[in-house]
Amino acid sequence: MLRTPVKIGRVERPGKKRDRKRRETEPTITRTRMQVRVVGLAVLVAIFFVVLAFRLWYLQVLTGEENEANAQNTQTRSTKIPAQRGVVYDRDGEVLANNVPGLNVTIVPNSIPREKVEELADLLDADKEAVLGRYDAARESGDQYSPMLIKENASREAVMYVSERTERYDGLVVNDDYIRNYPNSELASHILGYTGAVTEEELEKGTFEGMANDSVVGKGGVELAYEEILRGEPGKKEYNVDALGRQVAVRTADGRRYDGSPEEVPELGRPARITDPVPGKDLRLTLDMDLQETAEKELDAAIERTRANGTEGTGGAIVAIDPRNGEIRAMASRPTFDPQLFVGGVTGSDEIQQFEYLNSEEAHAPFTNRAVQGAYPGASAFKPFTGMAGLEEGTIGPGTTVTDTGECWRPTGSSWGCWQSWRENSPKYWALGPHGTQNYAQALMDSNDKFFYQVADWMWNGTDDENLFSKWLQQFGFGAQSGVDLPGESAGQVPTREWQEETGATPDDQLWTVGRWVNLSIGQGDLLVTPLQLVRGFAAIANGGTLVTPHVGQDLREQNGESAQDLTPEPAGSLGVSPGTLKTTVDGLRMVTGKGGTAENAFRGMALPIVGKTGTGEMGEHRDPVNYFVGWAENQDEPLVVLTMIEGGGAFQTGSEITAAPAARAILESYHDANGSSRNRSSADYAAEAARANRGEGTPEGPAGGGSTPAPAPRGVPAG
Repeated sequence: MLRTPVKIGRVERPGKKRDRKRRETEPTITRTRMQVRVVGLAVLVAIFFVVLAFRLWYLQVLTGEENEANAQNTQTRSTKIPAQRGVVYDRDGEVLANNVPGLNVTIVPNSIPREKVEELADLLDADKEAVLGRYDAARESGDQYSPMLIKENASREAVMYVSERTERYDGLVVNDDYIRNYPNSELASHILGYTGAVTEEELEKGTFEGMANDSVVGKGGVELAYEEILRGEPGKKEYNVDALGRQVAVRTADGRRYDGSPEEVPELGRPARITDPVPGKDLRLTLDMDLQETAEKELDAAIERTRANGTEGTGGAIVAIDPRNGEIRAMASRPTFDPQLFVGGVTGSDEIQQFEYLNSEEAHAPFTNRAVQGAYPGASAFKPFTGMAGLEEGTIGPGTTVTDTGECWRPTGSSWGCWQSWRENSPKYWALGPHGTQNYAQALMDSNDKFFYQVADWMWNGTDDENLFSKWLQQFGFGAQSGVDLPGESAGQVPTREWQEETGATPDDQLWTVGRWVNLSIGQGDLLVTPLQLVRGFAAIANGGTLVTPHVGQDLREQNGESAQDLTPEPAGSLGVSPGTLKTTVDGLRMVTGKGGTAENAFRGMALPIVGKTGTGEMGEHRDPVNYFVGWAENQDEPLVVLTMIEGGGAFQTGSEITAAPAARAILESYHDANGSSRNRSSADYAAEAARANRGEGTPEGPAGGGSTPAPAPRGVPAG
């Protein structure tokens, strides 16, 4: 029996025939195609390595230092070790500003919820809005592991309270720090200034550039002027932390510590490195605090007298300077403030209310040091400088006279206007009458406006230089900063032809004519001087012609007491006038306090030989009076030139001889008491006696007025 052969391993589907067609072979890769593929792959690899090389070059070369710093910052965190700020002393070693231990309270934002931070701010009497703002910013920026300040200079009671409840306030740390202290409260506050937290704007300035955001810096006075010397260099503690600011430790994938222990604030542990702080240098001032206290007391009393006489008395200044070297022995300004208010920040309802008042219009700018930053008309106290310019130009001589008959005075060749002197404007003109015929010294004694009008008129007509008078005033130190080592000094203003043409609002205002000089001659017009400039000018008259550089810094000392640097500056220049001019000027100033002088009633019976000058001018658009007395006691081993300025004082019988002059007398008597020349009575007594004399009671009546209220240019007629 025949059998069909069996096909092993192969099954054919029913009805499907086997494809007997032979399978086609794939074409072979040519050599050219292979080369294209290899080149393409090589190009891709080359591009990859070029990009990689560029990235490495960018990271290592272009941004290498930045990345290194960032890497370092993620490995270490620093906390500041405060440096002791230099102590400020007066000339005799009395402490004016020092440091006391204080407590700063910080928290770590990641360790405490927001409502607990708000609770802490309330307990510590901190600025809650500012604290919560810093907390929110820290959480949003990812810096929630770094310590954040809650309260600087916290009270010990509050610190004890929160410290006993640390279980409620995780991450709370109390740090020791140095807090600025002003033991004399408001005394000499404008000279000392105050300290406070640095602002973002201040960090952009050269003095504060590169400082930490939590730095406390000088904000005024010598605290600011000598900031870089006083502050020292803070130290630091460095802690090893990870990129999130946590303690360096082995961690699980979800960020928890591998050993299971709770997170701790790195600053509570042992620092990896410590850099010691360098304390600031101590500063000794030229101030005599006994004299300073007297000056401030007399300034307050003078302002009170203005108010008692019905005027506003918005402020004032006193400067007492050694004419030999420019040392400022006393400087007072009113209104004033207590620098202790700013220590630790202005917080609490009482402090905030006080701060808001000090910044209100009613407070009359108490943070302004009127002695240095205030600019006022020089008034009749300016007349000696007009006279010296006239003498040096040969316009007048010591014997040159001008006659006042009571009639209107007009510039040469002018037929309009009517310039009068203070006597013609006085309510007691019926008793005083005109000045009559007077020379330069007598015109100083009687503050004869018309004499100085005439000097300016003669000078104008005797020169082709229309800025000649202004140049003399600039040579005398006006219109420029004196160089005093206090911040914010005003340069004042000496108008010139160019200045007038540039600033005049109308064609008439732009005119520069003899009338401008006439107004300048009595310290009015557009002239502005600071009390410090004016007292320096008088100091130059007293010392023989040298323009000293005023200063309050005497020397620097290391904290061990060793002298580090003498701060006495060189003189700034010279008045540039002859000894004869100075002698004639002093002769006139000597007569001011004598019989018939404008300050006779204020200095009657004084044993000290006082020379000086009164003045009352008009300031601002409302022409409020400003009162002056500037003078010194002659022939003293320790000379002192004193200026008193009262802002918003009185005029005529309630003017400078009632306000400024008695204060200057009391200060000079107090200072020279060692010579046995003083009865040490109060300025109130002297003012009362002067007022009685002005009324014709008890003592012979003096002229009363001291060049009060100089006559402005005629109404409706341009000053020219």
